[in-house]
Amino acid sequence: MMRSNQLEQLLVFIFILSPTLLVLVTHAKSTIEACSSSDSCTSLLSYIVPWDSKFSEIAYRFQVNVFDVLAANSINLTIPSPGNQILQAKSLLKIPNSCACVDGIRRSIIAYTVKAADSLDLISEGYGGLVSAEQIRTMNRIGSENPLTSGQSIMIQLPCTCFNNTNNGVASVYMSYVVQSGESLSSIGREFDATLKQLVSINGLDQPRVDPGDILAIPFSG
Repeated sequence: MMRSNQLEQLLVFIFILSPTLLVLVTHAKSTIEACSSSDSCTSLLSYIVPWDSKFSEIAYRFQVNVFDVLAANSINLTIPSPGNQILQAKSLLKIPNSCACVDGIRRSIIAYTVKAADSLDLISEGYGGLVSAEQIRTMNRIGSENPLTSGQSIMIQLPCTCFNNTNNGVASVYMSYVVQSGESLSSIGREFDATLKQLVSINGLDQPRVDPGDILAIPFSG
C-alpha cells in the first residue's frame, strides 16, 4: 500500500496585532496513511480514561459496542451488568475502531453531541487527547459566527491506520497511541513489545524522537 505524508507536522503562524509579536503554534505529529480502496479495516485506539467512567459511557463516546470494548481488553464478559462496571481515571483501555478510506486517506469520523458544560478543550480531554481542541474547531468551523452550543452535533476525527493489517508479513492490528509526558520511543516500544526500528519505519520518523501529544501507530501481532 502506498504511504505518503505518514508523519505530518503542521506549523500554523498566528499574527497578533503587534508589529513585534509573532506566536508559533506547532500541532502534534500523527501518522497518516494513504489508501486507494473504499473498504474499511480494523484498528485500535489507546485510550487513557480521563475520569472515572462506566464501560457503557466509554463505548457510547466512541460509538462502539460495549462488549467489543470488553473483548478487546480481555475482560470477563460474564460479570453482572458489565457495561455498568466503572473504570478508574488514568486506566489504559484499547478501543476497537473502524478505519475507513475517505478521499484517499484512512479516517475514522464519529459524531458527538455537545453538552451544556462542554468546551473544545473538555471534549478533547474526554477523548484522551486522540483529537485536539484545534482539530475539532477546524473540522467543525467553530468560531464567532458558529459557536459551540449545547445540543449541537459535531464531527470528531480519530486517528487510525491499518497498513493492510500486516507488519513485515505478520498479521497485525495497528493501535493509535498518544505519547505521554516523559515517554520516549524506546520506552513505548518496550511497553508494547515493538522494536525501535519498527516504530521509526511505521511512523515515517526521520529520527527516533517523539514529543508529548504525538500520536504513534503501534503494531500488534494477531
